[in-house]
Amino acid sequence: MIPKLTPHQKLFIEEFGNLYASYGFKRMNGLIIGLLLTTPEPLSLGEICRLLNRSKGLISEATRRLNTLGFIKKSGGADSRKDYYIADADIFINVFHFNMGTVRKNISIAESFLHHLDGDSSAESKRWKENLAMMEAFYEHMNDFYKEFDTVWRKKKKNLHQRK
Repeated sequence: MIPKLTPHQKLFIEEFGNLYASYGFKRMNGLIIGLLLTTPEPLSLGEICRLLNRSKGLISEATRRLNTLGFIKKSGGADSRKDYYIADADIFINVFHFNMGTVRKNISIAESFLHHLDGDSSAESKRWKENLAMMEAFYEHMNDFYKEFDTVWRKKKKNLHQRK
């Protein structure tokens, strides 16, 4: 039986969709994650489609991508012939790793273009080089700041599980 969503679940799902859209993801990704975070049991593609009132093709494409990123994962369900999904137990740290990948890409872009402009002393490139240097310094600082985050989080998560 397909569950019914409470008004609070619906609001949470909508907020999650909007949040993910603000990150530059497709809103659908956030809707699916929000839905899976609110449901106690794995959901089939059909159930996700019905609960979000979206087409199977759209949901199927989004779930494949989210599964690849480690945000959701396949799970067993009532009908062994169907694919069921749940939010990955490590979703939040996996999102963090995804975001830190973007930080490292920003560092790489800044380094690359600074290298290309290395011999250019023209007035036109002066401001660009200053901006690239600031970009590189900012994202390197962010990367350094969060280096231990993964280790600290895993310890904290373990402690949270032990309290239950």
